Amino acid sequence: MCTKNFLAKDNRTYQIDISESGEVITVSLRGEPKGSISLTYCEGVGHDDDHYYITNLSLDKCKKEGIGTACLKYHKEIFGRPILAASDDGIKKDDGSHLTGDGPAFIATMRDRKIVCPEPPEHDNDNDDYYD
Repeated sequence: MCTKNFLAKDNRTYQIDISESGEVITVSLRGEPKGSISLTYCEGVGHDDDHYYITNLSLDKCKKEGIGTACLKYHKEIFGRPILAASDDGIKKDDGSHLTGDGPAFIATMRDRKIVCPEPPEHDNDNDDYYD
C-alpha cells in the first residue's frame, strides 16, 4: 500500500492510501474513513497503453478540499498510467460506472487539468499529453 499525507484546503491533514493494485484509493482523517475512489485496471483496451478506469467516486465527506485532485495525481505519480472516467451521458455503463452529483463537474475539471483522459477512450495523437 502507498500512503501520503495531504494538507487540504480546510487546514486538516488527510491520509491518502492507494492499494498495491491501484484499484482502491481511500481517504481518512485521524483514522476515520472519509471517502474512496474505485478504479479498474484495463490492459490496453482502446489505448496504446494500459490504463485505470474510475468506476466509483465516493468523496462526499471531504469534497471541495482538493482531496480528489490529490488522490488522482498521487495515483498517476505511483502507477504512471492514464486514468479514464465515464462520459457524462446519464447512462449507467455495463461495468456500473456513471457520474452522479458533483462527479460530472469534478471529472470535467480533471480532464481540463489533464489528470483524467478525455472520453471516449480511443487514443488519438492530438491527446498524447494525456498519456505522459
